[in-house]
Amino acid sequence: MFAEIAINIEAPLQQNFHYRVPSDLRRRLRVGQLVEIEFGRRLAQGVVLGMQSEPPEAVEEFKPVINIIENQPVILPWQIKLAQWLSETYLAPLNGCLRLFLPPGMSRWADVTVAVHERWDGEGRLTEVQERIIEILREQGDLRGRQLRGHLPKAMRKKWKTAVNQLAKRDVLRKATVLDPPRIRPKKIRTAVLIASPPQILKAIPQLGRASKAADLLYALLTSTDPLPAEADLLAQTGASAQHLQQLLDEELVVRLAAQEVELPELDDSSVADDDQAKWHSPTAVSLAIPHKQAPPHLWRLRSGQKYEAILTLLAQAAQPVNISDIYAATDSSISHLRKLEKAELIRFGSEEVWRDPLADRDFVPADAPMLTTDQARVWGRVKVAMLLRDEAEEEESKGGSEKETLSSSPFLLHGVTGSGKTEIYMRAIDLALEMGQQAIVLVPEIALTPQTVRRFAARFPGRVAILHSRLTDGERYDTWRRARQGLFDIVVGPRSALFTPFPQLGVIVVDEEHDPSYKQTPPIPPPYYHARSLAIEMGRVTGATVILGSATPDLVSYHHGRAERYTLLELPRRVMGHRLRITSQETRLALTSHYLKQDEDPDDALTIPLPPIQVVDLRQELRAGNRSIFSRELQDALDETLARQEQAILFLNRRGSASFVICRDCGHTMTCPNCDIPLTYHRPNFLLTCHHCGHKEPQPTECPVCNSKRIKYFGLGTEQLVEQVQQRWPQARLTRWDSDTTAGRDAHETLLASFINHESDVLIGTQMIAKGLDLPLVTLVGVISADVSLGLPDYRTGERAFQLLAQVAGRAGRGLLGGRVILQTYQPEHYAIQAAAEHDYVGFYLEEIRFRTQHHLPPFRRLARLIFSDPVSARAEREAKQVADALRWHAHELRLSATEILGPNPPFFARIDRLYRWQIIVRSPDPRRLLVDFVVPQGWVVDIDPVSLL
Repeated sequence: MFAEIAINIEAPLQQNFHYRVPSDLRRRLRVGQLVEIEFGRRLAQGVVLGMQSEPPEAVEEFKPVINIIENQPVILPWQIKLAQWLSETYLAPLNGCLRLFLPPGMSRWADVTVAVHERWDGEGRLTEVQERIIEILREQGDLRGRQLRGHLPKAMRKKWKTAVNQLAKRDVLRKATVLDPPRIRPKKIRTAVLIASPPQILKAIPQLGRASKAADLLYALLTSTDPLPAEADLLAQTGASAQHLQQLLDEELVVRLAAQEVELPELDDSSVADDDQAKWHSPTAVSLAIPHKQAPPHLWRLRSGQKYEAILTLLAQAAQPVNISDIYAATDSSISHLRKLEKAELIRFGSEEVWRDPLADRDFVPADAPMLTTDQARVWGRVKVAMLLRDEAEEEESKGGSEKETLSSSPFLLHGVTGSGKTEIYMRAIDLALEMGQQAIVLVPEIALTPQTVRRFAARFPGRVAILHSRLTDGERYDTWRRARQGLFDIVVGPRSALFTPFPQLGVIVVDEEHDPSYKQTPPIPPPYYHARSLAIEMGRVTGATVILGSATPDLVSYHHGRAERYTLLELPRRVMGHRLRITSQETRLALTSHYLKQDEDPDDALTIPLPPIQVVDLRQELRAGNRSIFSRELQDALDETLARQEQAILFLNRRGSASFVICRDCGHTMTCPNCDIPLTYHRPNFLLTCHHCGHKEPQPTECPVCNSKRIKYFGLGTEQLVEQVQQRWPQARLTRWDSDTTAGRDAHETLLASFINHESDVLIGTQMIAKGLDLPLVTLVGVISADVSLGLPDYRTGERAFQLLAQVAGRAGRGLLGGRVILQTYQPEHYAIQAAAEHDYVGFYLEEIRFRTQHHLPPFRRLARLIFSDPVSARAEREAKQVADALRWHAHELRLSATEILGPNPPFFARIDRLYRWQIIVRSPDPRRLLVDFVVPQGWVVDIDPVSLL
């Protein structure tokens, strides 16, 4: 038996290798498992892609599979198919594509163990690095290579491997190859459980807490076999004094009984048998008795042992193991209390495996499905029929019919205006999939959208939703992967990485805001540079899942495919704002009159509202009128009115920082990044100039570095300065700033969004993060400070990006009872993208843009590939780029690809980033892969198929 294995090492590998399967592993080895093998002279991890009984031709000797790392397959068969598709489509190494489907911490890299050889006599000359390595190993003992590197000074870390190899050849060191231990393991918590009965607990009380003669006296009386023990005997037995006895008498914890027949006072029902008072005959001496049955709590109090009592009470009520962290929190105790209880054999420690679930402590109020409008019902009808037909076809296929890959229909492109109810269509599709025993993936373009989307889906499908994104810890992502594999949830919500969730029966894939460029993985992240939308469509084809692409401003290529019927185009042209009962309730509570409109064709429950009007303000006219403020007169008046009515507003500016660039007014020198040659952005709160590409920071300049002039001027506008100017103009307004500088924390997006929804601020100021799908019902005004930020960039998608961004920002207004309006400030009011956005006219924009694309042979009529080379030396980068461009032109000529063009080489718009000069070649072709698939791209080049930007 032979196994075909993809080697999971950090170096890119396109080729797979065959290994012999030992007889003891044959019954256990399965496709998709992780195995340990020897690759070259080191151990490595591999993924089993297939098995065969005959050895491959032209191979004489096979190494054996050493061990199975994971008994369960970690990659499903359909995921292996997708990894192969990714590798072929994006010309990426197969091992890198397979790695996308592994959870964090599952990849284990090769390392070495190093130790000083016992036989070495200490003789021989050593370099400084070698001496330091031996010194560390003698101090620390055997170390792994990565551990040894960490102990070395920084100046020696690059030379440690060479030094170790030299010493190993001389038998100074012993070296062996190993695999790293797993970086992430299942989380285990320490628990405690009660193992004692009440009598055992009572017996152990004297061992716990502080010494107390009064407590000893009370305990002796409580446990005495004599119903009325003599006072003198108890004092002698415990060593207590008359003072201790008097303390108990004063607190009425005990009573004295005279030498005669007495009646104990009736204190509670449990001390009375039937209706007779219990009577005792005391001996001739004075005796003691306990007047009630609350002695044990007083024993704990007298010994200052209330925490022990609280722990035991908590464990008794739980009647199961309890996390010791929860015990600490509930009882204000510590590990010393628990150890004393364990020593007294009252509790037992243990451990339990628990899930790291970021939603575990979240409560979601269940919500029922609303009634659909006529538009929604029409769209849902088509989706439902397609899903049911596909399910029937799958049943036939399971009985021996056609192969599953032929069952998939074209993806749905749901083009609905902002607020048209696209999410309800997603939920209906997922609900139907769950009824069929299937699972669903919901993609959102930004982490910022995840909390709001999760709330909606978790309210509809409580207990069945999980999240997956990069802000989670590695442990949370690892456990989410494991829970999905075990079928513990059915819906995952997250950015593009959520696509790799290992669902065994995937039924629905939703790509919300499908136009967003963040769905494309781009350098410097390692390849493959895939697009999540394309991968979702291929995933639907392979698994038979229904794919729904949704957007108010679809990607131009997607919409073109919809019109050409390659996708099934569905339209939701009207905004659905609510349902009658909810709106009526809000009107009464807020004493407002709703702007919702009743449409004759809609059901009685559904109400709609028009899209917000957009007013375009020509900033050139504002300057001519003498207004040099960043706020036009129309925007100032509108914001005055909005704040006076105690409503909310959004001010959008797609640039963060305080100033876009800093310039010397005497010599004209612009402060640029030394690594990227890009103007630095000034951030006033930290008084720093920052590069938004490589992260370089430097102090605010006091004089020009070229001419020493102190006439430094800050030009441009960012969100930081916008906040300051809004605060100056409207000092009474409560402001929230939302950009990548204010959302660095893990839960920052959710915190900012919640505070704004709860009306803890009046004006939200932000960048493109606030333009993506947020539902903010109290916002009645959206102001776009400058619509011209990206219109001048040299990229063929500039107009499309501007239209999408403006239309999406405008869609945040008017989603509540009071409707809304949008004011769009621009220096280019005549630009077709701005005019189309102002009219909410996607079709008009599409027709104008597609005319431009047709003339210049751009997508969707041609596909692009981008090849980028970076080098610290500009001339060397240019020389390399020209050589590769010439080779590509000759290769295209050899293949007779007459419709393929090689453009460049040229420096891109951002020609230098992080001290590296960049040159690019653009391939424009019906299928760039035909040119590149067998072209040997030299090392150091990045190949990006279907790039979303040429900047």
